[in-house]
Amino acid sequence: MRHDELEAVVRAWRRSRDANQPWLEARMSYAPAQDLAFFRDVIAEKCEVWLAARGGEVLGLLALHDGFVEQLYVDPPAWRQGVGRELIAHAMARFPAGLSLYTHQRNQRARAFYERLGFRPVAFGVSPSPECEPDVKYAWAPAAL
Repeated sequence: MRHDELEAVVRAWRRSRDANQPWLEARMSYAPAQDLAFFRDVIAEKCEVWLAARGGEVLGLLALHDGFVEQLYVDPPAWRQGVGRELIAHAMARFPAGLSLYTHQRNQRARAFYERLGFRPVAFGVSPSPECEPDVKYAWAPAAL
């Protein structure tokens, strides 16, 4: 991700979050300026941020940190076009020894997606404040040869 792509990335990130987990986003109700500051000052500082784009339009984003998928979001108009699969394939190539991530237990779409790609649930819990939502930790490791 380049600095000049930040605002477009954050808009796609917000649309995807609203569509994937409306129960949480409605409760959290962050303003666009808060989204921008959080993505710029926390996610982009901590993680490698990779984009899927077409014709200058952001289709999806992947934020990685030491084999952990911090964020994976695809803009809703690009759903079911292989964008998320390509981003995860990139993550697997960057961290071939394995990946882990969290998603919310209620996010059945994300859970099914990760499981189709070989991730397995390894722990169930509750995300930290301010979310405080039941979550599930997933892990992926390459198949033994």
